[in-house]
Amino acid sequence: MNRTAAQMTCSAVLIMITGCASQSVSSTHEQAGGKSVVEERVAPEPVAPLSASKTPSSTAGQPPEGAFTPFFLDIPFNFDQSALRSDAVAMVEVNANRLKEERAGKVLLEGRGDEVGTADYNLVLGDRRAQVVKRYLEGLGLGPLEIATISYGKDKPVCTEHSAECWEKNRTVHFEMQ
Repeated sequence: MNRTAAQMTCSAVLIMITGCASQSVSSTHEQAGGKSVVEERVAPEPVAPLSASKTPSSTAGQPPEGAFTPFFLDIPFNFDQSALRSDAVAMVEVNANRLKEERAGKVLLEGRGDEVGTADYNLVLGDRRAQVVKRYLEGLGLGPLEIATISYGKDKPVCTEHSAECWEKNRTVHFEMQ
């Protein structure tokens, strides 16, 4: 299972565990033109911080065993582009809120490219993508957050299959809290 799929699965499980216990759901079933229409209303519930407590790490740079590592969305980019897409802007903002909740001091933004093009070109493109996300985060005013960037170009792919779908998964900026 690749990293993105594992993160999405983990996120879905967390949402189900934290959100389902106290939600009230009402549903209405109606017939409309011979088709069944189902309307569900779910009472909104405030989102709790991703990690209630943290214990100091005994190994520098590594979370203690059993500690919760927050989930961050990988920021997608279009082919041969470093401009933030509208859906990517919202994803950066979600990650920024998680960084605030965790009171993160440092974050590493890992820029990536797909296997199309030269290694040098993809290193530059990965760096431009990471820098765009960094500038956007800085514009959000996250306080004393140290933001570092690195580009892996096409050298550390998330997905290793040779397909357009896989290449799309590699055109990202990944957040790594430090």
